[in-house]
Amino acid sequence: MATFILRSPLQLAPALWRRVTLFYVSLLYLALLCQPLIAEEFSGNAAEGKLKAADERCAECHGLDGNIHAFNESTKIPKLAGQSPDYLLKQFQDFRSGERKNDFMAIMARNLDDADVVDILAWYASQPVMTGSHESSAQGEKLFLEGDIKRGIVACASCHGRDGKGTREPVKGYPDLLPELVPVVGGQDWHYLDQQLRDWRAGERTNSQDGVMNNVTKNLTDAEINALNDFISALK
Repeated sequence: MATFILRSPLQLAPALWRRVTLFYVSLLYLALLCQPLIAEEFSGNAAEGKLKAADERCAECHGLDGNIHAFNESTKIPKLAGQSPDYLLKQFQDFRSGERKNDFMAIMARNLDDADVVDILAWYASQPVMTGSHESSAQGEKLFLEGDIKRGIVACASCHGRDGKGTREPVKGYPDLLPELVPVVGGQDWHYLDQQLRDWRAGERTNSQDGVMNNVTKNLTDAEINALNDFISALK
């Protein structure tokens, strides 16, 4: 009588089993590697972040205190001082994934260790919030505070606050928009604001929640963008 011995898959094909196991372990590793940073999972060390901002060359562009301190007409670098850490973290993730386009920042994002990123962002977020120094604009003030409903232009203040420093409350009309992801804009650099508003309007930048910034800016004229730049960059 023939005798049949049941063997496990590992006994039947050890080399194949090892390959399958290695394949699934590799998939798990890649999945973990590709997971985005989540602010709640990290506790940034601002003191360490100060040192790392200098070592990793962040301070060369943004300034050690996050206020640039350089002529910015051509480079259009943002101030980071007092910015929402959650917003900064999302932008860093978007540079890394390619959802937000900037060749230099994409390189920086790919080369920085996650723990270093969170420390650096904690440092900049801990600085006194950015303040303005530009001459203001009455036209820009009206658009910022009231918008132009007839043309579909929502008031900037409805999300960013009347002082441009963001909000901690749910944003009316945007239930899915997390308040912590609304950036501080009051006192931001004029040239950076100008570039971003024009990029939003042109569809060159598209990484806002549900395309809200593309919708808000699509009907703005060049003159209105200039006026908004004047008003926002002057906010204290």
